[in-house]
Amino acid sequence: MNIIIDIGNTNIKLGFFKNNILIKKLIINLGIKNYLKNLSVNQKEIEIVFICGVNTKVIEELKIFFKNYDCKLIFWADINKNIIESEYIKFNTLGFDRLANAVAAINFFANFKNHLVIDLGTCITYDIIIDKVYKGGQISPGLGLRFNSLDFLTKKSLDFKNLEPKLLGKSTDDCVQSGVYFGILGEINNRINYYNSNLKDLNVILTGGDSIYFKKLVKNVIFDQNLLLKGLNLLLNKNEEN
Repeated sequence: MNIIIDIGNTNIKLGFFKNNILIKKLIINLGIKNYLKNLSVNQKEIEIVFICGVNTKVIEELKIFFKNYDCKLIFWADINKNIIESEYIKFNTLGFDRLANAVAAINFFANFKNHLVIDLGTCITYDIIIDKVYKGGQISPGLGLRFNSLDFLTKKSLDFKNLEPKLLGKSTDDCVQSGVYFGILGEINNRINYYNSNLKDLNVILTGGDSIYFKKLVKNVIFDQNLLLKGLNLLLNKNEEN
């Protein structure tokens, strides 16, 4: 069994893969003291642990956690990233999440010629793949960042996890919620419409932790919150084959 670990800004996500099938997913909040106590793993079943992220403190803590396990530890720096063609100017600066999403789109949706991957996390990333070539994309602030930037208006931190936006706000809080939510929704639909008008046979994938808030209002897309974990597992397997 492979364990894929995606270290984010607030959470770590763990995907447990058996025979290349995601059989379990855990999300652990990094803000919890001794957060690794919430991680329960059967040592006998683990073959490889693949750790991805830029938070060196968390990486070191995970190294310590798994040091007594009889398994192989692999890190993002160990992986061969040149498995797809790219027009990105500095390919080595492309985030592991964006590369893994692109690889997943190409391999798991091979019946499509072109792909737009929209990943809604701390930031929103838009990535375009044409004829299996990674072309580039855009990055904009995510849901939480936009709410946090407007705290001064509401005088409090809004709980965007309980979104019930109304198009026409009747209070400052409602207006902030509406502006942020429908602003992102409009941005997403604008990107989809633009690329649909310029590319034929376009596959649009909506993914990321915050995609759950938009899936009902974004039409004609594939919704897959586990795309990143699947892509990272695929990268790991390709690396192990070579």
